[in-house]
Amino acid sequence: MEPMKKDLLIRGARIYLRPITADDTNMAVRWRNKPSVVENFIYRSPISRQDHEAWLADKVFKGLVHQFIICRNEDNVPLGSVYLQHFEEVHSRAESGVYLGEDQAYGKGIGTEAVRLLADYAFGTLGLHKLSARVLAYNKASIRLHEKAGYVQEAYLKEELFLNGKYEDLILFGAIAPHSDKEISVDDE
Repeated sequence: MEPMKKDLLIRGARIYLRPITADDTNMAVRWRNKPSVVENFIYRSPISRQDHEAWLADKVFKGLVHQFIICRNEDNVPLGSVYLQHFEEVHSRAESGVYLGEDQAYGKGIGTEAVRLLADYAFGTLGLHKLSARVLAYNKASIRLHEKAGYVQEAYLKEELFLNGKYEDLILFGAIAPHSDKEISVDDE
């Protein structure tokens, strides 16, 4: 996958998505280390500024991850992040993720709107066929968010992950591009 264009802006009704930059590092590290964010991530080790800078250099700036900052339209305040990763070009799919870093964003539909905008980008701009998302089964807010954003539960994996000294269930969600039920013909010539 190609890196995102630096001037890309995806605008919704209340929020917009803009590509993450190196200038977002302190904010992103603060968000990712917040206990309310960490408890809903599979990868739970604290991240440092150097970890985040390596993520940007090795993943985002090379196009292996498309990561956006969620900003409020009315005042440009950053609220969280959405991203696409694990691109599989042969299968035209990727994994999506979302986290809200500011408490003022919780319970207001911000995450749902961000995930919908990300899906529009993935299907419309990148031409992907399918998105997947992994959600810890106890994260009821993320389950509702994904359902409202058009994802459907595809699998429920019992005791899939060992986190904080106990096994946790994991739900796999999927979203298919609109109008993707058409057969694709391949010419072997």
